Formats: sequence, structure tokens, C-alpha cells
Amino acid sequence: MKHFYTSVGENWFDFQDIYSRMVRNATDGSHFVEVGSWKGRSASYLAVEIVNSDKTIKFDCVDTWQGSKEHLSPVSPFFQSELLEDEDWLYQEFIKNVAPVKELINPVRTTSLQAASAYADESLDFVFIDASHEYEDVLKDLHAWYPKIKKGGYIGGHDYIFYSGVRRAVNEFFDITPEIIRNSFLHNKVELQTC
Repeated sequence: MKHFYTSVGENWFDFQDIYSRMVRNATDGSHFVEVGSWKGRSASYLAVEIVNSDKTIKFDCVDTWQGSKEHLSPVSPFFQSELLEDEDWLYQEFIKNVAPVKELINPVRTTSLQAASAYADESLDFVFIDASHEYEDVLKDLHAWYPKIKKGGYIGGHDYIFYSGVRRAVNEFFDITPEIIRNSFLHNKVELQTC
């Protein structure tokens, strides 16, 4: 299937290499979660990668589709007036944009923390967090989602370089520096070995 993500939403998606790597290394039966899907640009990319891999990978997109602080403030460069006019506008944009791959995507319309509580510990192969950029929210997301990752699985996120709150939360959460890939971070949850 040909990629169509460049026709979806804003050009904020710059972690294609991470998504491609996760699909390439995944096994049949893997389970991926994207936390913060906005209009579906990154979700569309990942879904097409899954299609083209011929692997069976479950893919959930978690979002309230209500926007974040920066989308709701009229003085912000990321302001979206439609969010104030119609509470379903962003969700409908997402559904429309992912229509070509809708059979691969399971939208989970709730908060990050509520969604995380619905997954069993060590049940997920990959979680990518791109929701709120506020320090407290990112730290809560990491604490909520990290236990859900299987040993050998990955957790990652976006906006590590451009948002100080994201960087502070990530640096505080991990004892070691995660792998930094452009503006994103990636961490492999390995089982600690004892001698």
C-alpha cells in the first residue's frame, strides 16, 4: 500500500524511522499503542507500515480528540478555533483521515491515564507518547504506560528537544538516557540481569 500520510494534517510527524523500525522488528501478534493521535498523520503512516509488513499487529490510537492547551488558546500559534465550536470536530477529522486504513486502527477516545488503566501490565510491545507537552502530564503518562510494556518492548515519545517539560519528565523518569532520534526518544524495556 502506498503511503498517504503527507496529505493528512500538519507536518509535525518526523519519527517515521521509529515507526518503521518497530514494525520491522515486531512479531505476529504484537500490540502497539499511540497516545496522542491528533488528525491521524502518524497513525496513517504506522498503519500502512503494518499493512505492508504482512504482520498481524494490533494498533490502538488513544486520544481525547479535544486538543491540548496550545490548541485551545487563541494566542497560541497552534490554536484551532474548531475545537471550541464542535467537540467532535477533531475526532471526525481523524476518522476521515485514516479511512483508507480504518480496519487496522482501533480509536480509543479517552484520556491517556484512563486508557492505560485498561491494559494489563507487560501486555504491550510498543507505546509511543505524543500527547500533552506539560511536564506533569508527561511524567504521569510515563508512569502509567511504562508498566504496560513487555520486557523487550519499547516506549517512546515525541517533542523531546522542542518542549522542556517533555525533556525534563523523560530525563527524570529514566535512570539512563534513552535513545534520542531527532526530536523523539525511544527506550527498550529490558529485563535486568542479576549476577
